[in-house]
Amino acid sequence: MRQFLLAILTGIITSLFIFPFNLPFLADVNTKMVIAAVGLVLFGYDMLRKREVVISKDFLMFSIICILVSVWTYLVITLNNTTDTSYAQYVISAWVWMGGAFAVVWLIRAVHGKATVERIGQYLVAVCVAQCILAYAMTLSPALKSFVDSLMGNAADFMGPAEGRIYGLGAALDPAGLRFAAVLVILAHLIHETDSATDRGLEAFYLFAFILIGVIGNMISRTTIIGIGIALLYGIILLFVEKRERYLSGFWVTASLCILVSLGLIVLLYQTNYTFRSNLRFGFEGFFSLVEKGYWETNSTNILKGMVIWPESLKTWAIGDGLFFNAEGTPDRFGQLETGFYMDTDIGYLRYIFYFGSIGLVLLTAVFARITATCWRLFERHRWLFILILVVNMVGWVKVSSDIIMIFAPFFVLACINEKERAE
Repeated sequence: MRQFLLAILTGIITSLFIFPFNLPFLADVNTKMVIAAVGLVLFGYDMLRKREVVISKDFLMFSIICILVSVWTYLVITLNNTTDTSYAQYVISAWVWMGGAFAVVWLIRAVHGKATVERIGQYLVAVCVAQCILAYAMTLSPALKSFVDSLMGNAADFMGPAEGRIYGLGAALDPAGLRFAAVLVILAHLIHETDSATDRGLEAFYLFAFILIGVIGNMISRTTIIGIGIALLYGIILLFVEKRERYLSGFWVTASLCILVSLGLIVLLYQTNYTFRSNLRFGFEGFFSLVEKGYWETNSTNILKGMVIWPESLKTWAIGDGLFFNAEGTPDRFGQLETGFYMDTDIGYLRYIFYFGSIGLVLLTAVFARITATCWRLFERHRWLFILILVVNMVGWVKVSSDIIMIFAPFFVLACINEKERAE
């Protein structure tokens, strides 16, 4: 029982880290910051216990690249004479994410004796499953919704206004969808690594988790579809490349049962529950459009098409305009005096180019490439997992200017810890 309760606590802490929100009693402090502060204390405790301070070379290189992003941002806003410091403190933000990840990994090691890629992945999966169940449960219980809202304080300032969509505890809109997408590819990898013969129950859990996150995650944010597509493509490639006999045996039996049960439940809820039906139609609007109208169309896709605005000068392509958001009182490209995304585009690649140019975009990309390279080198068995997470991040920038450093962070911290311990 004690182990179970500690695992639940670890899951809660992981959720507060992955899906942070502003605290109701401290408007400028969010849960990620609190966990990062705890991580800093735990790091100091470990250093005092070992009586030495050793910083991983990989973490040092990662920090240097983050510093370059911040320095380049300051240079860009100076050259453009703007005051938009959205990425000027990027190195601090990155360190806060890593500090929080250290606390999560430390807690996992304390509870289970050892932290592994699989264990971290399982906690990320469990958190996303819980978020999806909570999000749907809130549509059934106004009292639960009021309670969750009371926990998050001014959630709209941090996770964005819900805009009529369902949401979880700090999980909403495109940022949540991109995190769900990353966890779906983690699930695809965990399913691949699970032995159908000896771990049939665990494999079934992973499959049900994939379906649950894929369906309800898409209701929360249709960005989740990125993870569904990449995970399914990964599975198809594996089908033809390796472990063919596994896919032709027990796995298909388990997968078929999970899919049939899930489809039956989805059809039942679609026919009997209006809220579920409307949310399902929103989450899979493109598929319903294809079936009912004969062509693929979603409202967000139409909006996205209108956001394709290219820089008109070489200077903007190189160093950007120094604006991530419209400056207050400055008209946007439609002549409207309102704050919002600069050039009225939320497409990640374009926002980054308009903000700090192609050079800044390359530096920001290098942050995630550095993390991926470290994990690729130190986790040989799971190499392709980190390539998949990187692909989710890079594809996600086609739709939104958000990233999944919080998904990378626990794995990267574990890699740095393992490298340091091997060196000792």
